[in-house]
Amino acid sequence: MLIPRFWSKYESQVQLPNGKKAGVACWRASETSAAEAQALARAAGERFAERIRRGEDFPGPYPYGDRPLREEVLEDIPGPAGDVAAVLTRNGYGTVVLNTARVLFIDVDLPAAGAQFAPLRRLAHALLPFLVAPPRDPVIQALARLKEWLAARSGWGVRVYRTRAGLRYLVTHSTFEPGSGESEAAMAFLACDPAYVRLCKVQKSFRARLSPKPWRCGIERPVWRFPAENAAGEEVIREWVERYESASRGYATCELLASLGREPIHPEVMEVVRLHDASARVGSGLPLA
Repeated sequence: MLIPRFWSKYESQVQLPNGKKAGVACWRASETSAAEAQALARAAGERFAERIRRGEDFPGPYPYGDRPLREEVLEDIPGPAGDVAAVLTRNGYGTVVLNTARVLFIDVDLPAAGAQFAPLRRLAHALLPFLVAPPRDPVIQALARLKEWLAARSGWGVRVYRTRAGLRYLVTHSTFEPGSGESEAAMAFLACDPAYVRLCKVQKSFRARLSPKPWRCGIERPVWRFPAENAAGEEVIREWVERYESASRGYATCELLASLGREPIHPEVMEVVRLHDASARVGSGLPLA
């Protein structure tokens, strides 16, 4: 997995060809040390500054999924061979994310009308084998695509979860390499967000949000970004996280709807299933956020 532990920011002032000055700021990361992150940030910042001095255009922001995300690493989860099987991080809007080295997660966002999931019996109906042409309902259409994928792959097993805004599939029969043809084919067929597919390839991991989105719990979005640049910034983060964790206790992140296909679950996947379900409060009956 490519999930950097160390981040550094480079800032400087650059004189433009018209005589005015502009600020330059850029972040770079390292998996090994803060010193390497600082060196990389400085080198990138100086290249950026020289580009501006020559009168070239300012580069635009990098699209989501084109480089590793700037997230705080909370915990490493060991694998069966003593390696790191998963990493917990805190994302840009403050939620806890499970990053897995080999366990495939596929999230499918759906239009608001389809995400209401009422009545739930329609979901069970969508999984029945006699269904040929699904009604014009995004939930049933998504599940019909999953049924079609599984019908051609008898060896596959999938746990299907309901999220607040869609569906989450956790593939259970085997492990996968991020960026592999097989994992990307599944994500594309099942209508996974293309930006997520790119990010999996860049970070060499799969991802699933474990904790509720703050605005669904009555908490504002964070005004900070990791890492804090001083002690005052660290205090702002700590205070926000405490309020968020308190407010989010009354919510779950997803709910299990069905286990489809092959059993039993691969041993490495089973450990991730346990961690995911406990952290996301699956089975709690709490409202989804």
